[in-house]
Amino acid sequence: MPVISIIKLLLTGAIAGISAGFLGIGGGAVLTPLCLLIYPSLGLGDDNLVRVIFGTNMFLVMVFSLSAVLKHHGNNKIDWRMVLIMGPLAIVGSFLGAWAASITDAAYLKKAFAVLLAVSSILIVLKGSTKPTGANAGRKAILPMHMLPVLGLVTGMAGSFLGIGGGVVMIPSLILVFAYPVDRVAATSSSIIVFIGLTGMLSYMWHGQGVTGLPGFSTGYVWWSAAIPIALGGVPMARVGAMLNAHTHDKLLQRIFGAVLLIIAVKILFF
Repeated sequence: MPVISIIKLLLTGAIAGISAGFLGIGGGAVLTPLCLLIYPSLGLGDDNLVRVIFGTNMFLVMVFSLSAVLKHHGNNKIDWRMVLIMGPLAIVGSFLGAWAASITDAAYLKKAFAVLLAVSSILIVLKGSTKPTGANAGRKAILPMHMLPVLGLVTGMAGSFLGIGGGVVMIPSLILVFAYPVDRVAATSSSIIVFIGLTGMLSYMWHGQGVTGLPGFSTGYVWWSAAIPIALGGVPMARVGAMLNAHTHDKLLQRIFGAVLLIIAVKILFF
């Protein structure tokens, strides 16, 4: 692979890694539009482009999120009880999402990805909690906490189906629907995304077996030639992002989160 291509992939990983640690979105929401631009220049054809991006993303969001989790754990930001509640069905959902993506037209996958980003960004900007930290004083949960496993299932399916990890579904839902403390949501989301990413990666590997036209040095839909340099660029930056998250006021954090998602959604839908 040419040096310039490796540099592009390293920079892509750095941007996605910061978003994974800072925003708790797994990095996939940023990786997908970047890779839609970069992968064709590396010789990947249109027929398998979207699924290769999604499959490779699942490996990357797992790695980025794991790096961020190590930093979040040191800051005592992770709610492990929440991880245990949502994790099992998130794993099931991730398996189902990868299967659905393997039989869905690629054009629909791209549009569905963009619509999800647009809806999430608008909700988090307009209605997200702006309280400091703690128990979201004055905000009442719309759904009871025993519905959290259902959110895990939906997050896993959406995250794997669209190759995003699931944070763009989980974070707005935890804040707006379950009134979850904002200062813990990114750390807890990253922890659950580790399991979604692992399951999704293995599923995309399985469903891509025997598919023709895939790039060299790949296992199913996971393209290692791109994944390795992206991971090398992203892992250290994920820890930097987690450190920034620990020192950023939640109101600013949510507005950054919403603005990033909206820009990405508009780019994919209309350009």
